[in-house]
Amino acid sequence: MIKIVDDEYMVCVDCLMVIANCDYSGLALNPDTEDSRTAAINRGLDNAGGYVCCGDQEKDEEFSSRGCDNCGCNLAGSLHHCVILGENDEV
Repeated sequence: MIKIVDDEYMVCVDCLMVIANCDYSGLALNPDTEDSRTAAINRGLDNAGGYVCCGDQEKDEEFSSRGCDNCGCNLAGSLHHCVILGENDEV
């Protein structure tokens, strides 16, 4: 049985593209940071504590100075709602 582990996981647009589409191509626009951004995104997904998937667009923040919960990027911009799904141990 699957349960929602975290319903307040807010991610930057780079992380959202990877979560939604497994698309890292936007990171190639800046070759100087592509490898470190890819590593930070993957590290965040590995440490999330479950499967990260897109959430409710109504909870997206058009502009925020809060950092990305996944990669830790602190650049101001839009944040997108995601949820972390995990196993329900109560079965």
